[in-house]
This record gives sequence, C-alpha cells and structure tokens, in this order.
Amino acid sequence: MRTSARRSAIIAPAVAALAALGATPAGAATAAATPAGVCGSGYTQIDSHAFRNASTELARVHLFYNASTRSNCVVTFHSASTGGYALTTGAWLDVDGDGKGQAKDQGAYSSYAGPVRLAAGSRCVKWGGMIEAGVGTYTYTSSWEHCG
Repeated sequence: MRTSARRSAIIAPAVAALAALGATPAGAATAAATPAGVCGSGYTQIDSHAFRNASTELARVHLFYNASTRSNCVVTFHSASTGGYALTTGAWLDVDGDGKGQAKDQGAYSSYAGPVRLAAGSRCVKWGGMIEAGVGTYTYTSSWEHCG
C-alpha cells in the first residue's frame, strides 16, 4: 500500500507535466485511425481475417483494393482488447509474378501495422498479418487470391 502511494506521488506529477507539454499516451494519436483511413482514399475493403483467442478478438488483418491505381493495401489493426499495448504486430502483401517479393511491416505497435501497399494490376495477391499476444502468436497468410 505504501509503495503504491509513493509511486502515485511520483507518477502523477510526471503525467501532468507531459500533458502540459502536449504529450499523449502510446496509441492515443492513432486511436481515431481506421483501417480504410490508414490505406488512404480510394481503397475499398475486399477481405479480412480475425485473430481470436477463444471468443475474444485480438486483432484483424484487412485487405483493401484501389481500382484507380490497381493497388492493394494491407493493415493489421489491434482490437479493443489489445489496443494501447505495444505488441509485435505485422502486415504483409505479395503480388504473384511481379518479381519484387513480399512487402512487410512488422514491429512493436500499440495500434496497427502497415499500411503495406503494392500495385497488383490483374495479378493474384497473397496477403496476411500477425499479432503476438501474451497468450500466443496468431498468424494468417492467404492463398493466392483476389486475382484481377
């Protein structure tokens, strides 16, 4: 109890000082972000996959397509249960036969990984994402799909 009171006495002024400087907690600046907003204008969601621990959704990887640019975009967004926690999170995208290999974004993120964008034209894409939560690592990679 005494340690807790001491920590509060130290932490409260530090938080107040950071707030006065305009600092925000990790993930707060991106809390209003949406998967579609992160990919940018013109992108429409065409697929998604949820990462679940029993009935709790931990994150969701989203695949978007922009018909004007013929490009795909992938983002992996934390759910309410993992948002704000810096967890290893990834998003990846590969275009069949483009010779460029897989584009990937992975790191310790508190809100989302990505956006990962590639021009696909009329080629098939393989896309996916991951999140490493305290209960395990959840990974999804599609087959070659969404061709043309």
